[in-house]
Amino acid sequence: MKTNKAIFLFLIVMGMAFFSVRLSSAQEIGCNFNHNPEIIDFKYLEKIGVEWVRTTPRILDYVYGDKDLNNDEAIDKVVEAGKKGYKLAFGFRWGFKKYGMDIPKPGSKEEKKLFETERAILRRVGPYVDVFKLGNEPNLETKKSDMMPQEDGSIPLVRFTKRQFEEVVLPFFEDELKIKTPDVYIGSFPRLFMKDERTIPGVMELIRMAHSDDRITGLAVHLHISSLDEIDESFEFVRDLMPDKPIIIPEFSLHRLYQEKSMDSIGSTPVGRSFAKKFGRDPSMKFYEWGEIANTKGVSRKEWEAFFMSRSWFPPHYLKEYQSRFTKYGVVLATFPLLQQSCPENMTPNSPMWFINPLYCQKSLIRMENGDYASNPLVFEDFIDWLNATRK
Repeated sequence: MKTNKAIFLFLIVMGMAFFSVRLSSAQEIGCNFNHNPEIIDFKYLEKIGVEWVRTTPRILDYVYGDKDLNNDEAIDKVVEAGKKGYKLAFGFRWGFKKYGMDIPKPGSKEEKKLFETERAILRRVGPYVDVFKLGNEPNLETKKSDMMPQEDGSIPLVRFTKRQFEEVVLPFFEDELKIKTPDVYIGSFPRLFMKDERTIPGVMELIRMAHSDDRITGLAVHLHISSLDEIDESFEFVRDLMPDKPIIIPEFSLHRLYQEKSMDSIGSTPVGRSFAKKFGRDPSMKFYEWGEIANTKGVSRKEWEAFFMSRSWFPPHYLKEYQSRFTKYGVVLATFPLLQQSCPENMTPNSPMWFINPLYCQKSLIRMENGDYASNPLVFEDFIDWLNATRK
């Protein structure tokens, strides 16, 4: 009995060790270009020194829009990145809701058109792909009706994702390219800290598919948050459904926090009034109005940093908070924006504030004396420290 008990305890310990290894596997970080790979800038990628590039082109723009695969700077940049030796995390943004589309039925003419476009793009970029992502924010970019069970019990979003994987991705890499299929992730899911998102049948079933299908490497999650607690809430939900497979985080930011605080007055605190006096700003000016000044005229790195440090709600060194939690919950890859994309010049309280996130703020920050883009003091040094830590 003692021998059997010892063996049993040994197996438990080994199982726990295996679980720990899976969750603490090597973590890497890179740069994200979202849906606009045409802005990939190799000069600044080299300055940062990352190995990973992530992008998800809007595939329906190639099917129904004005993009031409045979003359497209975006796809050309992706191919160039691959040829230069960057590791590529790639996938497509299926913006069905934007186009007012229902997800096509299996075997339909419409589905065949979509899958053939996907194959055509993969013939260009496929040889360089290291991670393939089966979608982008499907819970935001799909009609709600397509995330619900139909009369036959199937969920169109889940069915389409599985068919994309089995009819396009696997045959392309294994039969056409005759190479090993890259790591495949389902997602990316944003807002998993919200109860409404957690109860969507399509979301639940896709996470279960990531967990149960041995051909799927893991799950992709987006973490655009208003409080640091939402990071843990998202991960805890995922880990309940997918306990040990890897997670990747292609996008993360404090964007929701910035939007919540858009009406914050510069002079709402003594520190804020000191900031306003030092930099010649009206203390009654709102956060979003100051953002418009940055996007139209540019501000110095000193003013940019001083503004956010004067906000009681801003968490300094927030990248370190992400880094700690990513390690805790088994994130193997995370990518962060290199350059600004959306910089509204006519700001309103509801304007997007993505321009605050990137490592370089080429429009909002006054350029360096040599003409180079100014780095973002809120995140740059912490990102470099994080990057160096992944190489130890």
